[in-house]
Amino acid sequence: MSIIIRTRRLHLRKVESADLAALSRIYADPDCMQFYPSTKSPSQTLAWFQELAFDSYDRHGFGLWAVVDSISEEIIGDCGITLQRTPAGLEPEIGYHLWRGFWGKGLATEAAIACRDYAFHNLGLPRVVSITTPENIPSQRVAERVHDRKEIYQKRLGESEIIVDRYLYISEKR
Repeated sequence: MSIIIRTRRLHLRKVESADLAALSRIYADPDCMQFYPSTKSPSQTLAWFQELAFDSYDRHGFGLWAVVDSISEEIIGDCGITLQRTPAGLEPEIGYHLWRGFWGKGLATEAAIACRDYAFHNLGLPRVVSITTPENIPSQRVAERVHDRKEIYQKRLGESEIIVDRYLYISEKR
């Protein structure tokens, strides 16, 4: 269990199989997943972390990491860097999910800023982004504190004819 990033109140480390029970609680919670199409079952959560954590670590050297409270050692969520499609192609995106008992304390911002800085200084990435929906005001507030600017783009939902707006928050290494 090696720590990848330490902040004042948190540490981020690779997700382990034993963490999936704690993380599944977040992905099964309607409040935590209110800006996603639906909640996730334990098997869907495993598939999510297989792709965005375990496989991503091997392929890219980064992925979603467990967010752990430094004092209690409790897993309170995930935050990390995954590759997501944007108008510029596949880009490293900082994403975050915290258990609702930890919302409003600046922890998502703290973790996301640490991921941004890690992307620039440790991974040598020239640009990182975060993507939100227009309805997800809490995530927008985090992204505004992490990134330098915002663009709006349109995206087709799956195979449907529905076109939706997405907010793309961008930071570039200086």
